[in-house]
Amino acid sequence: MHNNRLLAILRCRCSICLQGKVFHSLLGTNKDCPHCGIHFERETGYFLNAMFFAYVIGFLILAPTMLYLYFQQTSTLWFTVIVTAETLLLWPWVFRYSRVLWLHVDQLIDPRSSKKNETLHS
Repeated sequence: MHNNRLLAILRCRCSICLQGKVFHSLLGTNKDCPHCGIHFERETGYFLNAMFFAYVIGFLILAPTMLYLYFQQTSTLWFTVIVTAETLLLWPWVFRYSRVLWLHVDQLIDPRSSKKNETLHS
């Protein structure tokens, strides 16, 4: 099951059914899972918690670059240009994966079942 969840995270899939796409475009999040029908946002501001994942991911991506540039004694101008370019190029993926990670962590902390399962058990 853990391999399935990891694959679902990497493929940006639903945290409940592990199949439905979370995004309908590069930055457009589906409101509901197209496969199981669950509503992704449990409450208003639900994805604000994804910011914490974004900070960690951003740090893990940018810190090695910044350390390398620092030890290479890169000028302040080039340091700024390179780090800014890296940030601009990678922020859509940081946005996507921070949301997907939050969905999966939240599902592990406070599980809920799909609408299809709820209908079958009613």
